[in-house]
Parts: sequence; structure tokens; C-alpha cells
Amino acid sequence: MIPLDVILAGILLFGAICASIVGPFVVVPEILERKGFNPRSGPVRALVWITFLLILFIPATLNGFVFTVGNPADWALFAVGMAVAILYDYYRLNPQKIPWFRAKA
Repeated sequence: MIPLDVILAGILLFGAICASIVGPFVVVPEILERKGFNPRSGPVRALVWITFLLILFIPATLNGFVFTVGNPADWALFAVGMAVAILYDYYRLNPQKIPWFRAKA
């Protein structure tokens, strides 16, 4: 039988992951849209990703995890992965701004 503290830790971890995704990617654009901003615009998407990265890095920095990652390849993979995710998110919401898409139109 699985101990109760393991189950509770799993539930807490799942809730934290859900909050770290729903907060920046759903709540922030919704609030800014109600204030009159286009949720697909570059500044709003930048704020979304900054919020997500703050939620990601503040706890990781406070408990010291960030300082234990010493391999530059790990940081390079993280940087490339984040760049791909951010560009995919922006161009997915703004397909008219894709350079090779505009050239055909």
C-alpha cells in the first residue's frame, strides 16, 4: 500500500504543476484581454512567458536547485527548448507573421 504522505505529495506536486501552467497561460492573457490588450500580441506573450519562468525559477533558486546544475550542456538544452517553445507559441497564435508564410501571400 502506498503511504498517505506519498499520495499527498503527489497531489500537491500535480496541483503545483497545474497552477504553474494555468496561471501564466490562461489567467494572465485573460486578465490582459479584459484590460483591452490583444492576447496574441508580442508584449502579452512576453509577459506570459516571463510569468511562467518566474514561477519556474523562483522556487528552484530558493531551494538551491538552480545552483546544482553545473553542466553547460544542460543549460544550453534548456535555452534551446525554451526558445523553441516561445517561438512556437507566438507563431501558432500569429500565423500571419511567419516569414515564409508572408512571402507566399
